[in-house]
Amino acid sequence: MLPLPVSPELEFVLDVDTERRRRGQAPRGSFLGRGATDPEHQLSGTLELPQQRSRACVTPTFQLHDGIRDKLRPIIVTLAYGIRGPGGHRGGRGAVLPPLSPVL
Repeated sequence: MLPLPVSPELEFVLDVDTERRRRGQAPRGSFLGRGATDPEHQLSGTLELPQQRSRACVTPTFQLHDGIRDKLRPIIVTLAYGIRGPGGHRGGRGAVLPPLSPVL
């Protein structure tokens, strides 16, 4: 009997005004409802995909800071994501291989 497939989980990080921060400038907004460990310019989380071809959404809330002086340049939000999975371990000779993990 084959084991049941595991529902893949996506880890994601939304980040705002990355280039401005690289130049030492403050971001022009922050994410509401972020985790305690996330800085104000980032929102991270995990999203489970229950089955193939299913859709799942996250609706983040973004708030502009008061007193923004740079109103001409766009506020760029970047998204980084990856599949969350178990750490790869190698069994000894003759060990049963675990089920294959999904790939992006």
